Amino acid sequence: MKKEYTHAKGFNVTSLKEVAGLYFFHNIKGEVEYIGKCNNDFKNRINSHGYGLHGKLSPETVYLRVIIADPINYPLHVLENFFIWYFGSQKNKSLWLFSGVENEKGLKKIAKSHNLYIRGSLEKFILSFESVLIKREWDENNKNIRYGEIEQLSSREIFCDSTQSCLCYRCLVIAERKNKGILYL
Repeated sequence: MKKEYTHAKGFNVTSLKEVAGLYFFHNIKGEVEYIGKCNNDFKNRINSHGYGLHGKLSPETVYLRVIIADPINYPLHVLENFFIWYFGSQKNKSLWLFSGVENEKGLKKIAKSHNLYIRGSLEKFILSFESVLIKREWDENNKNIRYGEIEQLSSREIFCDSTQSCLCYRCLVIAERKNKGILYL
């Protein structure tokens, strides 16, 4: 039986076929290292980050979080910049849309001018998206796994375990709020 190539740099991305949205690279502590966007080919998009001097995918990257967003309803480049602004990822250098914006009103105004409509609080908007988390897998020789089982999107949902090291999306958003010293968004 022929093995099926299911992984991209150690992440099983078969559940992401024909899915669009944002992706986050996280380290072992759950900190956001990089945020990018993808229209529907996560395998090629993730693979593209593993090459060259400026590759965004490092050996310290353990998790891939995908925020599912329909590009018809959300302009992905604007959404990407918004999430970079919120999470302040380590490897995203440019923040051309929201640089210098420090308050919610200014952020919403710029987002609206780029056809991204944020109703209610920023946190409520951020939490309105579905999220899945994929853990990177290595073989016994410490190389990225390339072949594996085909998965469904629902198999990658992470539920809150209410611990300090919880990796659910809601806890990630709340932790970032606390890191910024914001009581409420």
